Amino acid sequence: MALPVVIFLFALGPRLEVARGHTKPPQSEEALYNRYAVPWARGEGAEPREKVLPWHPYGSFTHRPPGYTLFLGTIYRLAGIENFGAVRTAQAWLDASSTALVYALAVLAFGGRPGRAVGLTAGLLVARYDFLMLFVGRLLSEVVFLWLCLMFLVLALAAIRRDRPLATLAAGFALGWANLVRPFVLFVVPGYLLWLILAPGLPRRRAHVALAALGVLLAIGPVTWRNWQFHHRLILISTNSGYTLYHSLTDVEDLEAPEEIPPEASIDARGLGEVDEQAAFRRAALDYMGRHPRDIPKIFARKLGVLWAAKGGHKISHELMVTPDDPWLYPLVLLGALASLAVRPRFAWHARLLVAGTIASQYLVSLLANAEVRYRVPAVPLLAVLAAWTVWGLVDRAARRLPAGRSNAAASPAAGA
Repeated sequence: MALPVVIFLFALGPRLEVARGHTKPPQSEEALYNRYAVPWARGEGAEPREKVLPWHPYGSFTHRPPGYTLFLGTIYRLAGIENFGAVRTAQAWLDASSTALVYALAVLAFGGRPGRAVGLTAGLLVARYDFLMLFVGRLLSEVVFLWLCLMFLVLALAAIRRDRPLATLAAGFALGWANLVRPFVLFVVPGYLLWLILAPGLPRRRAHVALAALGVLLAIGPVTWRNWQFHHRLILISTNSGYTLYHSLTDVEDLEAPEEIPPEASIDARGLGEVDEQAAFRRAALDYMGRHPRDIPKIFARKLGVLWAAKGGHKISHELMVTPDDPWLYPLVLLGALASLAVRPRFAWHARLLVAGTIASQYLVSLLANAEVRYRVPAVPLLAVLAAWTVWGLVDRAARRLPAGRSNAAASPAAGA
């Protein structure tokens, strides 16, 4: 337990400093989360744009995924309405614990000495990664989403190592809640079930698969039911996907006919309900791409450029976040993670497959919907685990070959005699 405690303490200090030092009021999307959280914390529910329903344990809002708003509202209930300092302090402790989960993930994935080396390296890198650390001071979902993703991975790996179906149930529940905070790991849900089916030597395979599905359902099912109560339509988590797709076009330069994209104000002026307005945004984006297929590569090229961007400062929700570590650390772990695919690919392949799939889902959803630079931040700890394996996997392979070389050298004189 010494190493994860060291990593946790190494991460906690600077995060508490960020929490204490950030005194700006909520900006942009932060204010939206706060607007939903306050009435829920008071037991009033929240007002969707179309109608008001009685208080619901998972909130009364459908425009955004409810997970982070419920986290905010819970802190408000315990520490006082709009107690932003308490939220930031809670996020500092939660994010520091995520660095310890990075260590646990590496040990469970690679086992023994290699796992400890990988976990220590990745954990220390993540502990001082400034772009991730600065989200502690913001009322944004990154900290909670990352913690839930890491908890899912740790529980999923621990469950099959020890054949504990109840731990698989908890893993599925954590995966469901990660999607309720930010539905960027939706593709992991079917992937996780397939991953359990492929697990080598898993005794109670059917029980694991069934309980994983049940865990996800217990998390997401009540939200889907709440959405049905509001809109009488099947909406899995939230209604905002149309606008995100639309927004991914409007920021692209050099489109063939940008004037054919209806302005946002013209769609807002129709006075449509929440669901119909999102459908209008979605149709506007899809219709434009259908009429101008030659613009599709430009659209995806911009998204890839946003996800690749690494620089000393990023403006997130109207606030510049200074990130001097980002220009070197993000490319390093991204390229290192890609290189890890070729380093002893058969070793711990099953565990590495789940980690890689969780990363891939986050990037794929960004490419299909809308890419913002903050969306790739929670992937960095997982990239760091695979990048650290690139280094230590090569060291481990060299160490394994060295005794073999020495034994061959020692045997050769005897053979000559």
